Amino acid sequence: MKRVLWGCALAIVVPLAALFVLIMVPVWRDDARLDALYERIRSYPPPPKTRAYYVSAGDDVLIERNLTGGSGDRCDYRIRITLETELTAEEIRDYYGKAKIAGVEGKASVSLWFEDPDEEGRRRFIVEVFDSHDSDWDLRCS
Repeated sequence: MKRVLWGCALAIVVPLAALFVLIMVPVWRDDARLDALYERIRSYPPPPKTRAYYVSAGDDVLIERNLTGGSGDRCDYRIRITLETELTAEEIRDYYGKAKIAGVEGKASVSLWFEDPDEEGRRRFIVEVFDSHDSDWDLRCS
């Protein structure tokens, strides 16, 4: 009787475990891609007279379908890092205009957003790195 119960349990658990792994492998792979992209961005040297300005990590790292809109079957990666600098917006644009940050499958695109300088001449800005590739079974991107 115990063998029958074990057989029934295995007949239920094994297919469910296999289905779970089948669904999760693309998710784990894309999470690893996002983590690697995040590490490349965090290790990219900031401009002179610039330091990290930490805020809540809420939406700073995202992987999602079609972040920029559209109806394609794309997997999009977006990472935002907030920095504080004494440089001008133009100097920051020049610095990041020369940046060669490898994306998931090619060169990632870099966008910048600036706040007005404070009384001491420092300004916060956001570096947003975006990359995308064709969706390959990650349910977040389908």
